[in-house]
Amino acid sequence: MAKRKRSLHVLPEPKWSEYKDLTDPEERKKAFHNCLYFVHYEIQDKSGVAPFKKWMKANWDKAEVASILKLSDSHFYPVAKYAYCWNKLGWMPDDVTQWLNGSKESFLQKSSKVVAVKSTGPKVVPIRQNLDEFAKGIDDQIEYIIKGRKTTNYKEFVESYKLNKAETESAMTIVDEFAMEFRELAQGDDEQLKEGYSHVKKATLKHLLEFFDGTQTALMETKQAKKITRIRRKRPVDKNKLVRRLRYTKQHEQYKSVDPVEIIGASEVWVYDTKRKRLGVYASEYAGTLSVKGTVIDNYALGKSYEKTIRKSELLSDFMGCRKNGLHKFMDGIRGKKFPAKSRVQPTMVLLKVIK
Repeated sequence: MAKRKRSLHVLPEPKWSEYKDLTDPEERKKAFHNCLYFVHYEIQDKSGVAPFKKWMKANWDKAEVASILKLSDSHFYPVAKYAYCWNKLGWMPDDVTQWLNGSKESFLQKSSKVVAVKSTGPKVVPIRQNLDEFAKGIDDQIEYIIKGRKTTNYKEFVESYKLNKAETESAMTIVDEFAMEFRELAQGDDEQLKEGYSHVKKATLKHLLEFFDGTQTALMETKQAKKITRIRRKRPVDKNKLVRRLRYTKQHEQYKSVDPVEIIGASEVWVYDTKRKRLGVYASEYAGTLSVKGTVIDNYALGKSYEKTIRKSELLSDFMGCRKNGLHKFMDGIRGKKFPAKSRVQPTMVLLKVIK
């Protein structure tokens, strides 16, 4: 019997594929309301900005849309969830469409004020263009990969733009925004995306996702290389507060996660991703320096931290029986490629072992 796919959401996800075929106005209205409830609590507002821009271009005058797009993305957050549902379903109830059409004048008024301020104010030429050039570079790489070329030296690609610390943070967000559409395409749930990217082969899509992951890993390495460590005395912090935002699987079949508090001051944390079937380790550069910051394990060394795919379930049982000195030797015996450790602890990960 096939295993049920574990959801990353607390609320049950709507049955998008079933709702797409609804034609009755009342049934559509009820279904759309259910979708909005889920999106309101589970999906970030920024995820609906791109679908709303897409909806505007399909329904409003081209000149008006060009004016409205001068606004920052935060102006579209109040209506983003409606567009997110529309993008998933392919339709929108008439009353919601009328309400969105009525909001057009408000967007136009706000955009005219922005234009007026820009036209009267002094012209400011930004000193650094590195982040804009990086965004253009990502766009060019996507086009190259789709045409059949492949980028492998991600570190050299990132370093060529000479991003400072603040720009590196923004660059992570830029990569996420570019990758969002292709990650949804890989999931295979959105028929409109599948139709729009029908010319992109599965192998090409795989190379694109590898490029996004590799670029983000290179950005993380750059960020850690530029981090300045300052020795100072800090007030003791409650360990339970440090780990309260960490998302992981507490219990999975026969394996139970260790207390995440044990991670603080550890040297290694061994995890198993139940979704991707990967066994991995977060290892510190110096003994006893691992910590937790938000949803990530902090202070791990990128060169020592990795993961491998477990193709046979019995291998995991053998791993659990290993002593701490034999864990890496056991991993060396698993045939397959080493992958960089995920920057964030995933909700599908079990915390198997903590080595002090």
